[in-house]
Amino acid sequence: MRTLYHSAHFALLVLAVACSHSSILDQTGDTKAEPTKDAIAKTTENGPVKATVTVWPPKPSLGDPIYLRLDVDAPAGVSIDAPFQEAGDQRMGRFQVTGFQRDTQHKPDGGLHERQTYTLDAPTSGKFRVPPLRLEMVDARPGQGSEVGKAQELLTEEVPLDVAPVKAEAIAAELKPATGTLDENVGGPPWMWILLGGGLLIIVGTGSVLAWRVLGTKRRIAEQRSAYEDAIAALTSLKKRGAPGADDADRWFVELSAIVRTYLEHRYNIRAPELTTEEFLQEAARAREVTAEHRAQLTAFLERCDRVKFAGYRPDETESLATLDAARAFVEDTRLREAQPEASTSTATTEAA
Repeated sequence: MRTLYHSAHFALLVLAVACSHSSILDQTGDTKAEPTKDAIAKTTENGPVKATVTVWPPKPSLGDPIYLRLDVDAPAGVSIDAPFQEAGDQRMGRFQVTGFQRDTQHKPDGGLHERQTYTLDAPTSGKFRVPPLRLEMVDARPGQGSEVGKAQELLTEEVPLDVAPVKAEAIAAELKPATGTLDENVGGPPWMWILLGGGLLIIVGTGSVLAWRVLGTKRRIAEQRSAYEDAIAALTSLKKRGAPGADDADRWFVELSAIVRTYLEHRYNIRAPELTTEEFLQEAARAREVTAEHRAQLTAFLERCDRVKFAGYRPDETESLATLDAARAFVEDTRLREAQPEASTSTATTEAA
């Protein structure tokens, strides 16, 4: 009976440790939370429409809820279309959307204010980017000339975010009460039980590490496959909108290069949200799967985008769409593919013999 008593208390300890650790890693956010004073805010304007993206906390730890708020203001006569991502299987870049709230208010002067608040969850620690959010506006006010009733694009700025690992002090603080409970109930177990408990902890710990590695590998593979699907969907959407004109070429090519950069970050686990094109290419070259041919294609593509963004070059419709097609070909060529069984050839040869 005494053996059963001690075993039961030890099992309770292990359960308490697991639950305490889970409470640290699985926190969820509340979309009713308000931005902190040090929140990151970036505002983008296109004519009469202003969009502000606010992200907080600015330095989250893994497991902390990350909040993103989009505020859009438009005057009377201007309609806006801001696509909304609900929670579930939706993702915003590499973040999982775990909570959401949407509120639209009509101002006394006929204007419109829309607010979208998201709770995001980071899959790992490291450097991330909250991707640009795309909105469409239609200005139906008189006196706008040829722009009346024409859909125009507004693309918000991306927000770099550095997610820190879970702090060891926080885990220790969570585990301390559970350890104290065991000491008080058992009253100082003999060395045999201490050794037995230590051995069981080692076994549980080893199994947890192995399981974590397996899950981590599966998650990375899933992210790499999702990177391809997300990139193809974004490129398809961009192509449906057609080639850009001279006025919106900058935004169009910024979005195009952002799609490819985001794909590479997720596909090859590159953490490079704030790097220049040259630095990004150097970082991509460190990935062993990126061949010399792929590096040459990527270099030509990004240099073409930079030429539009920074040198004022304005390509025609054919060249713009050709650049998009080149980006799609690059994504298709570098996508994660299923490994082919090596034994298939040798098996066929043996059967033939």
